[in-house]
Amino acid sequence: MTRDEVLQAVQESESVREENFTGFDFSGRDLSATLFERCDFTGANLEAADLTDAQFLGCTFARSTLNRCHARNVVFVETHLERVTMTDTALDNVSWLKCDIKGLALVRCTLDLVNFAECELDRLLFDDSRLEKVTVANCRTASLSFARCALERCTLLECDLRKADFRGSSFNTVVMVKSMLASQSFAGQSMVNVQLIGADLTGCDFSGAHLKQANFQQSKMLGATFKDAQAAGALFVDAQMEGARFEGAVLRQALFNGAQANDCRFDGANLYQTNWTGAKLPRSSLRDCDLTYADFSHAVLDEADLQGCTLYRAKLHQVSDRGTRFSDRARALEFDPDLLAAERWRPPA
Repeated sequence: MTRDEVLQAVQESESVREENFTGFDFSGRDLSATLFERCDFTGANLEAADLTDAQFLGCTFARSTLNRCHARNVVFVETHLERVTMTDTALDNVSWLKCDIKGLALVRCTLDLVNFAECELDRLLFDDSRLEKVTVANCRTASLSFARCALERCTLLECDLRKADFRGSSFNTVVMVKSMLASQSFAGQSMVNVQLIGADLTGCDFSGAHLKQANFQQSKMLGATFKDAQAAGALFVDAQMEGARFEGAVLRQALFNGAQANDCRFDGANLYQTNWTGAKLPRSSLRDCDLTYADFSHAVLDEADLQGCTLYRAKLHQVSDRGTRFSDRARALEFDPDLLAAERWRPPA
């Protein structure tokens, strides 16, 4: 087919199948509401083309240009994309399903309701873009870049993000459940209400990050750093956080229930009204912390250092405290009689 024949087929709402468009110039042209099946767009120019409601099934885009195209309700299925540029584009309700992506630049774009599912993703660039309601699920990921991006209400589900570039990015209500992020740095970044449940955060740096109400439940965060982080109301329930550092962090009303926090350092942290029920903190340092109203019921504090802490009405109910060093224990509550009665209650025979 010639270019004019393709454009005529589009106008007549006809599907286009098994055609070779290598080097074709579709810039500024109308390709909307058309099914392209097993077509080759290698080296094609689709800059500013109208792709509204278009579908690309089993197609090939290599060294293709789609900058500033109109991308609304577009679907790519089982399509190969290599060294494709799609910059300065507004993508609305666009999906890549079972695609093989080996170089796709979505730079300086706005993405709203964009999905990547069951794809192979390598050299996928979102730099300087705004992402809202973007989902990456069941994908094999290699090199991804989110540099200087704003991510809001996005989902990166069970992704390997160890090689991803997050420098200068901000996160608001982003879900990264069970994703691998080991050794990543988020120092000083905004990560409000981020969900990192079950994620691998080993050796990550969250120094000075804004982590209000972030959820680290059941995450693996051995040796992670949270120095001077702002993490009021954050959840660290059942987290594996041995050797993590929280010096100077603000953790008011954070939950550490059941956390494995051996050999951690919280010196100078604000731990007002935090909950440590059942947590294990042997050999951890909590020097000079504000632990007012904190709850350590059934926690293990063996050989921990709590010198210089404020323990006003902190609950030490049934703690294990072999070799623990206190300086303000007199103002703590040694046990909770109502809780003890409830724990000892047995139904009548």
